[in-house]
Amino acid sequence: MELLAIKGPVVANGSWVLITIQINADAPHLMSEDLPPDWGRRPYPTSTQAFGTNWAQRMMSPFLKVPSCRIPLSSYPSEHNLLINPLHPEAMKSMKIIATEEVSFELNEWG
Repeated sequence: MELLAIKGPVVANGSWVLITIQINADAPHLMSEDLPPDWGRRPYPTSTQAFGTNWAQRMMSPFLKVPSCRIPLSSYPSEHNLLINPLHPEAMKSMKIIATEEVSFELNEWG
């Protein structure tokens, strides 16, 4: 959904699958003040890429909850994006696929 909010109707050109997963591990939860000051800017700044790369390369955790830069955290405090580090040794051991479903986006809804 975040990609749809950023890219708009161009996402309708691809094939998409929504995967519901169960995470059996604690995921650190970052707040906006924990992220680079420009994390919510468009286009996305290189500081957010560096932040994510550092987290992934240092194997800090298999999962990381971060606030969405599109959904106002003040209005929806429980909403977040979950980053998954598939190279972390605990990642695949700590998650289970519960369901999958194909997703299509109706172009006529986007004008």
